[in-house]
Amino acid sequence: MTNNENSVEPKGGIEINFKRVLARALQFWYFIIISLAIALTIAYLINRYSARIYPVKASILIKENEENAGAKFLYNNELLNPYRNFFNEIYIMRSYPLLQEVMEGLGFDITFYREGDIKTTEYYDPNFPVKFHILNEGKKPYGKSLLFTVNDSKQFTLQYFSEDQESKGKEFPALSFNDTLRINGFRLYVEEIGSVSEIIGKTFIVQFTDPLSLAKSYAARLKIDWAEPGASVVDLNIQGSSPMKEVKFLNRFIERYQFYDIEKKNKVATMAIRFLDEQLLVIGDSLKLYEDQVENFKKRNIITDLDEETNRLYLKLQEFENQKFQYKLLENYYSYIERLLKSEQYDGIFTPSSVGITDEVVATLVSQLIEVQIQVNVFKGVERRGAEKFKDAPVYQSKLREIQQLKNDILKTIDNSRKTQQINVAFIDDQIGIVEERLSKLPKTERELVAIQRNYSLKETLYIFLLQKRTEAGLSKASTTSDIVMVNPPMAGAAISPKVTQNYSIALVVGLAIPIIGFVFLELINNRIQSKEDIEKITRVPVIGGVGHNISKDPLIVYRKPRSAISESFRALRSNLNYFTGNQGRQVFMITSSIPGEGKSFTTLNIATVFALAGKRTVVVGADLRKPKLYDDLNLHNSLGLSQYLSGLASYEEVLQQSEIENLYLIAGGPMPPNPSELLIRPAMEKLINHLKEQFDYVIMDTPPLSYVTDAFVLSTFADHTLFVIRQNYTPRAALQSLEEFYATGKLSNISILFNDLRKSGLGYGYGGYGYGYGYGYNYGYGYGIKKNKSGEGYYEV
Repeated sequence: MTNNENSVEPKGGIEINFKRVLARALQFWYFIIISLAIALTIAYLINRYSARIYPVKASILIKENEENAGAKFLYNNELLNPYRNFFNEIYIMRSYPLLQEVMEGLGFDITFYREGDIKTTEYYDPNFPVKFHILNEGKKPYGKSLLFTVNDSKQFTLQYFSEDQESKGKEFPALSFNDTLRINGFRLYVEEIGSVSEIIGKTFIVQFTDPLSLAKSYAARLKIDWAEPGASVVDLNIQGSSPMKEVKFLNRFIERYQFYDIEKKNKVATMAIRFLDEQLLVIGDSLKLYEDQVENFKKRNIITDLDEETNRLYLKLQEFENQKFQYKLLENYYSYIERLLKSEQYDGIFTPSSVGITDEVVATLVSQLIEVQIQVNVFKGVERRGAEKFKDAPVYQSKLREIQQLKNDILKTIDNSRKTQQINVAFIDDQIGIVEERLSKLPKTERELVAIQRNYSLKETLYIFLLQKRTEAGLSKASTTSDIVMVNPPMAGAAISPKVTQNYSIALVVGLAIPIIGFVFLELINNRIQSKEDIEKITRVPVIGGVGHNISKDPLIVYRKPRSAISESFRALRSNLNYFTGNQGRQVFMITSSIPGEGKSFTTLNIATVFALAGKRTVVVGADLRKPKLYDDLNLHNSLGLSQYLSGLASYEEVLQQSEIENLYLIAGGPMPPNPSELLIRPAMEKLINHLKEQFDYVIMDTPPLSYVTDAFVLSTFADHTLFVIRQNYTPRAALQSLEEFYATGKLSNISILFNDLRKSGLGYGYGGYGYGYGYGYNYGYGYGIKKNKSGEGYYEV
């Protein structure tokens, strides 16, 4: 076999032998059972003691203006702002002021809890017979907790928790229901609203929470989304541990949102009614004055009717006066709006169309101003309830700048409209002057009657017009309904947390994964040779055989237990060596390894014993001059040995010793010399080997490990074949990589690997396919079957 044949390609990355991982999992199955038990126990505790979370859902419809047509005077009238920005509705619904009012209205700022052995859970009962009231005087108990115990039907006990909420503070026994209490600076009123017989002796934890904090919490938990793109149906979703509580929250939330919608509509109508009342008051006084003038004229004069020409002039004059009044009404509206804008009283502003004034430019700007002011009021509402200041918030500042811009645009538009209005009024005054000049030519009595009727008719028409608008505004306010309609009432679903099945599934996976990952990790960090497959992945050096684990610890097991499985493995090794060397006689074998402890000396003694027991004269040369030990296992001495022979201090006959085993001889290493490597390269070593080949059938050289010294490379030149011994779960992979390098570069040739100390067998372990008690097997066609004797050792049956 040449060194270029069957080349081994180096493999990069991490390799995992899953067969060995499976074998380790089967071996340590109890770790998997323990891991599963722990994981499932944790899953059980989570499922048992986690708070059940329930979803509560509802949906509402936000009507569009076309859906509001019920009465023309109401829903098609200008008092209702036709503009609704649907994109702002979700923001408004999640605003803190709106939610805070819901919290306060439901009394969620006071929560009851029951303390259990392991956890404390919220106790929500809408019919709880006791109600706590926080009185406005003094500081608020927000963030505090009290222990509440009902003693009997008339008295109860409170105990204050300390600041750390862990230790208990002062106790207040024998307190009476329906009485005011002062505890630590804040005042409470405890009201008995039902029978307390069922809670006598039970202890509750009463926790006080700032409504604004609750509003923030609910704003984060409340999910609001449009049901479909382009639809006006909104889905409301919230999750909580008390479905009854969350249902009540959504019901109150929808009610409050409906009230907010009505309140916003009525605000415009209220401002319009106030303006119309002011105008009616002034015109009503004038109308009464002109009524008296008409009555006095009739008493003083017989003529009460006008002739045809006079009546024509009168009607024309009346038309001009009506046009002038419209401009006067518009001027009054401009003055009213201008006064509010300059004093920054934006909440009192209403659109001109609300009072019958048609000015599209101003109406559009005012509508935008009202919409932005509503958004600003949301921020101000948060501040009024004690929230953080929004003066520096970018959104808030942006809205204020937008209001200021709209204010400037409205004032500028009013100024421009006034200039146009002055031109129109001047024209009307000119026309009135022309008519009055023609009337001046009439008789005095007719002129007086025209003047009285002119003033009276003008005020009467204007009064009726304003009164009609006042009636429409009143009807709008009284008949306003919310555009918010509940589609699906709040309904609770089944618990969504904890997810029992999912938790057990995760526990099962984790319980299995942790030990498996541990086994994979052990496989990754194990850099030692475990199987023949590992050897073949690293080096092209052929594997000649395998030897099982020597449980007897006897170094001469072949001699003392010739029917043992290990003895048979060495016999198989002998046959395989003959196969490698072509059954030629007079062979020299070198036994070496990478590091100490791999069984090199054990292999040397037993392979030599196998040859000797076969009737072959065999000599073992202890060429490991640094650490000689073979003599001790053979009960021989080390006083004279190879080191003296190579130094010329002893003869061949003096260093050659015969062991108790027939046909087996030993040349011990002898006392350790100062220069072992130099001795081995002397010509005397070659002369000795040649002489031994003449005297013996087999020469077995025991050499030092390759990783420490170069002695083995020197001696390999004398060997016909080299056995490189590796030990299962002991020899590092790097040693085989070095061996492959030596083999590839030709430093070592005619070499094979002996897999020693096979303890593990099965998936991913051992040698070949013939497993037995020691995990030994080989695959060179010698067909031994394995049995076990009573002592538990394997033996071969030929």
